[in-house]
Amino acid sequence: MIGRLLLLAALLALIAVLVEWRLLDRDAAPAVPEPARPGYYLMDVNLEEFSANGRPRLGVLAASAAEEPASGQVTLHQVAVDYYALAGQGWRLTAAAARVPRGGRVVEFEGDVRMSGRPAGEVELAELRTARLTLDTDREHAQTRDLVTLAFGRHLMHARGLQADLKAGSLRLESDVHGLFNP
Repeated sequence: MIGRLLLLAALLALIAVLVEWRLLDRDAAPAVPEPARPGYYLMDVNLEEFSANGRPRLGVLAASAAEEPASGQVTLHQVAVDYYALAGQGWRLTAAAARVPRGGRVVEFEGDVRMSGRPAGEVELAELRTARLTLDTDREHAQTRDLVTLAFGRHLMHARGLQADLKAGSLRLESDVHGLFNP
C-alpha cells in the first residue's frame, strides 16, 4: 500500500513537473498593439467662425481633417483659410497642410503657403509665398522665419522671416530683404 502511495505521489509530482515545464517553456505570444486610430477623420471640411458682431471672421476649407487622440492635435490637408480682416478686406491663405493643437489658438501652416489679398488703399493684389507660416488667431498675427517672397503689382521682394499684424494691416520683413520695383 505504501508503495502504491509512493508511486501515486511520484506520478503526481511528475505530472506537476511536466505541466510546470510546459507552461514555463512556452513563449508568450507577442502582444499585438492596437492600430492607432484618429479621434475623428473628416472629409471636405468647411468651418466658419464669426466675430462678436456676427460678421464672418474666419472660414476654413480642407480636403480632410484628422485628430490625434493622444495630443488632441488636428491635422488638415489641402487647406484654404479665408480671413476677413479690416472692413472690406479679405485675405486667403492656402497650404498643403496645417496643424492645430488642442485649443486651436495657433495654427501652423506648412507646404507651399500662399497668402493673397488686397491691402487697404491698394488697387493691386498682394501675394505672400513661404514654406511655413504660423497664424495666431486670437492676436491676429502671422509670422515665419523661412524665406518669404512678397509680390504686389509689378513689385517683388524677397526676405527671410516676417511679422504681420493682420488686425492693423501691417507687415514687417525681418532680414535679407531684397526688392525689385518696376515702374
